[in-house]
Amino acid sequence: MLNAPMALNRLFIDTRIAADQELWLEGNPARYVARVLRLRADNALCVFDGAGGEYPATVLEVRRDRVLIRVADNTHREAESPLHIHLLQCVSRGDRMDIVVQKATELGARRITPLLSEFSVVRLDAARRQRKTVHWQRVAQSACEQCGRNRIPKIDDPTNIRDWFAGYRPTDGTRLVMQPGSARNLSSVTLESDTVILLIGPEGGLAEGELALAGQFGFSAVSLGPRILRTETAAISVLASLQARFGDM
Repeated sequence: MLNAPMALNRLFIDTRIAADQELWLEGNPARYVARVLRLRADNALCVFDGAGGEYPATVLEVRRDRVLIRVADNTHREAESPLHIHLLQCVSRGDRMDIVVQKATELGARRITPLLSEFSVVRLDAARRQRKTVHWQRVAQSACEQCGRNRIPKIDDPTNIRDWFAGYRPTDGTRLVMQPGSARNLSSVTLESDTVILLIGPEGGLAEGELALAGQFGFSAVSLGPRILRTETAAISVLASLQARFGDM
């Protein structure tokens, strides 16, 4: 039996990378390379900055709190889906939202907007919203490191669903709201373009007024079959189905 090739360690760096340069890593990236990956001088890794492509690199020196790497030329390799998926996900409690952000990133979502709805269990003040946004950005970055994407999906600040619709200006594309019991099944959906906007409610579902508001803005209600899925399962299922039918899976 042939052994599968070992995946090269990948690292997101939140600074613009230039080809053919030496670069000092500090803070979390340096600790990750030195303490988690346990890389040493002459070890290889791959770095990317979210602007596209990735850079093969070699560790030159490992210090207590800094790591020096040598960056080669941009490979221009991409792993983006042909679908431009914008996920509107109502925030759920516990680590469920982390799971949604992680899996949506792996499944190619380009943008994720956390929403707070009438039946949302989670309540966030301004300070907590900011902290959550930063946390989810890190979750998305880590997911990109793992799955091979070189572009980080945009993570919006959590916002009230009615406030989001108040600022929404419909554009071309397919707009879907997941609604258990809907007569229309996801398998019957056809896409108008490569742009898809998905709205998924919280644990308790969307309120009638929120569903009506979505309908006013052209969102079509669809179901995922006879079973009622958890909110995080629904997000993963819809994204995987769309990628399998219209994307690159």
